[in-house]
Amino acid sequence: MRFVAPAILSAIALPLLASAAVEAPPSPASGPVTWADFLTSCQTPGQIALTYSEGPSEATMEMLETLKEAQAKVTFFTNATWLQYMQYAGVTRHAYLDGHLIGMTYRLPSDTSAGRSDDEIKQDIARASRTIQDLIGVYPRYMKVHESNLKDPRLLNLVKSMGYTLVGFNLDEYDYKYNTAATSSQIAEVYNAMFSKQMEAYGRKASYVVTGYDVPSTGAASGLPKVVNMIQAHGYDMVRLDGCINDKTPYKKDPIMNNGFVGDVKSFGGAEYKHGQQAVKTVNMGTGGGGGGGGGSGGSSPQGSSGANKAVGGEKTSSSSQLAVALSTLAIVPLVCAYLF
Repeated sequence: MRFVAPAILSAIALPLLASAAVEAPPSPASGPVTWADFLTSCQTPGQIALTYSEGPSEATMEMLETLKEAQAKVTFFTNATWLQYMQYAGVTRHAYLDGHLIGMTYRLPSDTSAGRSDDEIKQDIARASRTIQDLIGVYPRYMKVHESNLKDPRLLNLVKSMGYTLVGFNLDEYDYKYNTAATSSQIAEVYNAMFSKQMEAYGRKASYVVTGYDVPSTGAASGLPKVVNMIQAHGYDMVRLDGCINDKTPYKKDPIMNNGFVGDVKSFGGAEYKHGQQAVKTVNMGTGGGGGGGGGSGGSSPQGSSGANKAVGGEKTSSSSQLAVALSTLAIVPLVCAYLF
C-alpha cells in the first residue's frame, strides 16, 4: 500500500526549443507489430542506454543520487498511476529536471484490450500521457507496455498508430533476480559477461538498450554504482534513448494524434544534452533490494521474462515500507521546492 498524499505540484517545464525540428509522422502500421518494431539497440556501437520502468518508487531517489555522482543520464518509464501521490510526482519532476529522459509505462486495465473499443483504449493512453505532461510540460513519446510479450497485438498496433515508439531491449540486467543487498552486486557481472563475450566473439563493441525495474523489490538501485563503474571500465558511453538513436524530438506534440514531435533543451542535439559517465567513487548502500523477485530467464531477449513480470506485477510497496515512504517524502519535498521556487 502506498503512502497517500495529495498531488499538488504545478507544471513548470523546461522551455521547448523553438527551433526543434518536427518530424513527419510515421505511416500507420500496415500489419501486426513484431519485435522488429521495438527499439532494442543504439545506432552507434559503444553506446548503452539504461532504462528503468514501472516507477517512480522509493528506489528512484537513490538511483538519481548515484546518477548525479556519475554525471550520467538514463531513461525512466513512468507509470502515471503513481503520480497521484505527491512524493512520486516530485521524484518524476526531479528526474526530468536532472536531465533524464521521461518515457511512459502503460498498463491496460485488467491487462487486456478485450471488451474495449479502440477509442476507449486511446483515451486511456492519452489520460496517462497527460498526467505525465502535467508534471514535466511535454508528452512522452517512448513507451513500454507492462508485461508486453506481443500477447495483445491490438494494443500494440494502436500504440504504434498513435506515434509512440515501442521500446524493447537486448540486455536484461536481471535486477529482479539479484534483488537483495547481498546479491545486487551480481548485476554488474551481467554487464561484464555480456561486454566480454561480445569482445571475444567479434573483437568490437556492440550497442545496448538495457531493461531494468524502478521498484524497491529489485536490486536496481543498490546495484547501480557498480553497474556504472563496469560500464566505465569497458569503455561504453551511457546515453538516453534519444541519444541512442539520434532523435532530436523525443516527446509527442499530442497524446492521441500522430501529428509530430518536439524536443527540449536537454534532448539530443540540444544545448544541455549530456551523455557519458564517470566512475562512482562511493558505493551507495541504500535500501535497494527488498522483496522476492522471480528467477531470470536463460538470456537477454526483447520478450522479457516471467521473473521480471512477477517482480513488478503486484503491489509496488509492501506494508513494511510505509514508514520509509513517509520519511522519503520529507526528504523529497525540499528538493522539489528548490526546483519550483
